[in-house]
Amino acid sequence: MVGVFSGSYFEAMNVRNLLEGNEISVFTQNEYMSNIEPWVVTAGGLNPVKLQVDELDLEVSEIIVQDYLNGNNNLETADK
Repeated sequence: MVGVFSGSYFEAMNVRNLLEGNEISVFTQNEYMSNIEPWVVTAGGLNPVKLQVDELDLEVSEIIVQDYLNGNNNLETADK
């Protein structure tokens, strides 16, 4: 598993939905603790939720994350 995104709970859930919409399995680290005590998970509680994908899906996942960060949330961005 390789990390592809870290951010707030709501941003991470948006990205996770985009990845899963492209049939990419996602592991969400700190999903619950980020809401309860984010400062325990990361220093200052900054970007506590981390998303990880399989190495085989890394290239496509990075494209999807970059599109999200650039404001392009099209689910058909990545061609498999």
